[in-house]
Formats: sequence, structure tokens, C-alpha cells
Amino acid sequence: MKHRILITGASGMLGSRVALALCEGGHRVVGADIAVAKVAHANYTHVQCDLTNPDAAAALFEAQPVDRVIHLAALAHVTGETDLSWNRYFMMNVLVSQHVFECAAKVGAPVFFASTVDVYGLQKGAVTEATAPAPVGGYARSKYEAEKRLASIMGDTPFFIARFAPVYTPEDRHDIQKRYYLKYPKLAFVVGRGIDYAFLNIDRVAAIACQWADRDAAPTGVVNFRDDEAFNSRRMVKDERRYGRARHALRLPGWLGKCALAAARLCPPMLRLNVNKILNPYRFEGDAQARFFAGGGGAPYKLPPADLRGVRVLLLEGFARQNMALMPALKALGCHLTTYNASKLDVGYASKYPDVRLVRFWDREDADASFAALMEALREGHYDVVIPMTDFSATLLANHIDEIRPLAWPAVNEPAVFRRAADKQETMRACDEAGVPCPHTLYDMASADEILAAGMPFPFIIKPRVGYGSIGFHVIRDEAQLREVFDGAVARFGPMVVQDYIPQTGTQYKCEVFLDADGTPRSACVFDKTRWYPIDGGSTCCSSSVHRPDIAADSIRLLQAIGWRGYGDVDLIEDPRDGVCRVMEINPRITASVKVCFAAGVDFARQVVELGMGLPVTEYADYRAGVRLRYMHTDLLWFLQSPNRFHTKPSWFDFRHTTDQIFNPRDPWPWCTYTIQGFRKRKAEMEKRKR
Repeated sequence: MKHRILITGASGMLGSRVALALCEGGHRVVGADIAVAKVAHANYTHVQCDLTNPDAAAALFEAQPVDRVIHLAALAHVTGETDLSWNRYFMMNVLVSQHVFECAAKVGAPVFFASTVDVYGLQKGAVTEATAPAPVGGYARSKYEAEKRLASIMGDTPFFIARFAPVYTPEDRHDIQKRYYLKYPKLAFVVGRGIDYAFLNIDRVAAIACQWADRDAAPTGVVNFRDDEAFNSRRMVKDERRYGRARHALRLPGWLGKCALAAARLCPPMLRLNVNKILNPYRFEGDAQARFFAGGGGAPYKLPPADLRGVRVLLLEGFARQNMALMPALKALGCHLTTYNASKLDVGYASKYPDVRLVRFWDREDADASFAALMEALREGHYDVVIPMTDFSATLLANHIDEIRPLAWPAVNEPAVFRRAADKQETMRACDEAGVPCPHTLYDMASADEILAAGMPFPFIIKPRVGYGSIGFHVIRDEAQLREVFDGAVARFGPMVVQDYIPQTGTQYKCEVFLDADGTPRSACVFDKTRWYPIDGGSTCCSSSVHRPDIAADSIRLLQAIGWRGYGDVDLIEDPRDGVCRVMEINPRITASVKVCFAAGVDFARQVVELGMGLPVTEYADYRAGVRLRYMHTDLLWFLQSPNRFHTKPSWFDFRHTTDQIFNPRDPWPWCTYTIQGFRKRKAEMEKRKR
């Protein structure tokens, strides 16, 4: 099927070559450029116009109906232009693109957009279409901004982004030559055994555009394009000598190039980028390019995450160790961060990351006074998002959600959903309803006699329906122990859950899930509980990220079944009797071990703020396995008390790929204050966990 195609920038180096190739392929081409025509063909119509004017762009589309658009018009970074300011790049590469994309979307014409691999900026390792762009310099920034506008403007109309390696022609190879010439044409240089560079022949650009145009259904997505064979600088210098150029060549050892790269890290970004282009150029994976040439589409294009700079975030309970993961993450997003502390010894006060450090009343034994103090802080601070750290603060926000919402978005669920998740018995009911494995549970047991009458075999466990950590947890091994413990536990902790005891020899897991406003999963990070303290069943003191799609699927299904939104933590244990991972509970707040997820590549801080601001929630489809997190304050106690101290896997002495829950070499003072608080609180906390 032949098309009527508009090419912008049709008189440029790329545009004229692409226009001629399309005309010779039987397509009708309308060329638009501020310059005169450089193509003469029966299938070619040229229109001189200034696309910086949106009215001119609209008039062009009205006068020259087309069914496809190839947008090549741009201000390049190597044109010899005297004005390469950001304002000019923005006008020529962003606003002109926007005018063209809006007109194309209006008439439903698929768009082919010529971008650049320069959008990737400074990268480590091989570059793929999934690599997050980080453009440096006006040209790359403007091209990436145009990409984003294309994706947001086109809607359901197909669009294709071709990120080209530097393009060369037989007549113009300066982009290649500047990689190995100190001074053209005489003085060249070779580093080590030569360096491989990716470039793109202009004839291949024309072939790419023709292949896109020839298809009945316009391909979509993004593809990095380069020649199949790299240019090696050593080989190129050898070839140059055949033509009487490169008469002198400096031979530089490879180690000198590595030293130059190391020194470039101290340079401004633009200079560092240019050094990397010469000494450490991009290495591309070519799967998407191969699929395109085989007749497929491009890799899916994802809009970048929202800009969250200036969003005002309040983190509650500065004493909680969750803060050590969220504070640096929120500052990296550019948020204005305030921590709510009960003491100047709280990590939220001692840390360097908060912009504001509040010290206000906060007492778990006095919810009313704590809420009153919080409301006063919210009225004074004008926050956008408030994030709870513990069950107490999460429950407080959920119970008063309607009072808090006019002042800030609370990162909790609706009260009914929240209470169902916080209640371990209701969680088990939800598991049964959703078909998610969980321990056999007796519901609504009010006395020891009822439990005995139900026939639950020993041993079994009782634990508070609402609680955290291992507080109130008991393993019941016989009737005498049940009668001795049960009534006191109910009096102290409230209604209890009665469950089958799963031997603690199986691996325990936690799955951190984030569901957006529609209940769609945006991330699910699983990690195991390698060690926990107290050693007979307590909170994690060593964990490692793992890939367990089965656990992620069960956790997502459970949270969706109760109508959960936002961040949710699901605790599971592998039953050694049958190998099935069973849900133990849902923690309706950010878990203390969340730092392992951040280290593995899942930014829950971004997701929480995006949901709170009503923005699309960033998806983290994958994460790194084998990342470890240790809570050395209790991991040391585990080592002192566990009979397996020298036999645990991974070894207690193995610190590879490991980060600590509290210690941060860039922010060391909180570790000191947290340790001081730990000595003060340990006796009280262990008393709560007394069996």
C-alpha cells in the first residue's frame, strides 16, 4: 500500500535522501522546509513554510492532506550554527515538533520521529530501548522532550521513535573522524587496540524510513538504529593512511584512556559526556533493531516518571527505621521533606536529608493527644502527602481520614479496607475467598474450650488479630499451656487468631506490592527472611531479594481481593511439609525492611507520592535479585543466641551486596542516635515479646 507522506526538514541532509527514496518507492511525498526544494521527482511536492508558527503547521496539513508523517526537521548540534542556546533548541526541536505532532494526531496520521541515541546521556553497560534516558546538553534534552510530547499527544494514533546513532554520508564523515583525529587530516590517535564506535549510514536511514512507510499498519514503539558493523578506530586510521591522511598517529596505551575516563568523572557533565563518547562509547543491544528489520514493531515507549520536585512530604514517626530508606529516596526526587519526631534522637531528626525537622508530642498510649498534635502540624505545614511509618500512625490516619484529607493526602487505605487488612483473622478469610494459600485458621475463638472443641491439633499458634512484629505470639503445645496462656493473652492484646503451626524450618518471605488507584499492580518485590529475631519467630534481621513470581501473584491477588490501594506488605512462610508458601498476615504500612526493595531497584517513595498527587504511578516490572539487607542491631543478637550462628546461609560474616537498615555512610549520625535509643527501648520491647 502506497501512502501520501509528509516529510518535515525535507531539504536537509536526511530529509532529501529519505524523500527521494520514498518517491522512488512509489509513495507520494510532500516535503516541508523553510529552505527551497532539493528533491526533483514526479512524486514530490515541496512546500516552503516556517513550522515554528503553529498556524503555518495547521495550514500545511489542511492544504496538503497526508496519511503519514516523517518528522526530521531539527536543529542539530553539529551544524555550524552560531546560536546553539537552549532557547533555540527548545523552539526548533520541541515547539516545532509539538506543532507537527498535534496536527498529525488531529488527522490520525501515524508519525515517524527521528530522535538520537544521545538521549541516553552517561550510561554504564549495554544500552537498550528500556534504558532510562538521561540526556546531557541542549540537543539531547530537546530531542527527549520532543519524544515525551509525541507520546503524550498521539493518544491511540501509532507513533514510532527511531533513535539514530550519529549519521554519516560518503561525503561527510566528520562525526566518525573526530573520534580518532586530534587535528584533521594529519594528526590521529589510537587508544589501545582501538575502540569500537556505533554509527549509522544515511542510506540505512532511508531504508528504515521506507520500511516503516511500506507497511500497511504503521509500526509503533522505539528502536535504537546503528550499522551492523562497528567502526574500529585502529582500523579506520589504517584505512585513512591509504588516502594520504592520518600521516602521524599517536599510540596511547589503554590504561591511559582508563585514567582519562576516571578523571572525567570530576568534570562538568557535558565535558564528561564527550570524553565518554571518545573513550567509552555506547554498547548497544540490537534485539529491537533486528525485530524491526524482520517486520516487527519497536520496543514499547514509556513516558518518564513525573517531576516531583517541590512536593511537600511529611514522614511520621521519625524514630522508625523505615525513614532511613524513604528520606534519601524522597530527597533524590526533589521533594520538600519534613520529619515528625518525638525526640531529637530520632533518626528523622538526626538525618541530613530533611528540610524541616519537627519535634512534637507522639505517644502510642495516647492516640487522641497524638492526633491533636499531628493536626496542628498539618495546619501549619501545608503538606501534600503524609506517610505513616508504623501500625499506630497508619491506624490513626485511617481512623481520621476524612479530617486529614483537606490538609494533606494520607498514604493509607479507606477505613474498611484498612481494618480488614490489619486484622489477621480477616486476612485469612480474604485468602480463603481469593484462593490464596494460608494456614488452617479457626475463626472467632473466644475461649480455650471453644478451641479444644474445634479439634485444632497441637501444636498451633495464637497471636493478636491486630498487632505487629512477634508481640503476643505463642506456640501452644498442649492443653495445659493453652489454658494458662489464652485468657491472659486476650486480656492483654485483645481477640486472638488461632492457626495451624507451620514449622519454622521453612523459608519466610515478604512481598511488597504497590497497586495504583485502579488496583493495577505497579510493582511486586519479594525478599526472603534469612534470619529473624527473636529466633523462635520475630522480625527480620537479614533478608535477600529473590524472584518468586508465584509469591508475587498470590500477594497481588490477595490485596486486590480486599480492595487495597497503594503500598501493601504481605508476609508468607514456606510450609516444609508440602513446600507451599502460605500467607501469614498483611502489614498495612511500610515495612521496616523496605530498604532492600530500594536497593534492588524499586522506588516505593516515588510510587507513594505519585499516587498521592493523582499522577500515573511508575511501574517497576523487574528488580535485582540477591541484594541483601541486614539489621545489625538485632542480627548481632541473633548471632549471640542462635545455635546455627556458624551454619547459616548466607554466612553471618558475608557482607557482599549488603546494605544496613540504619547505617548509611553518607548519613552516619542517625546510626548513633538510633543505637542510643535502642539501648533505652530494648527492655520494654523485649517485654512486649515475652512468651
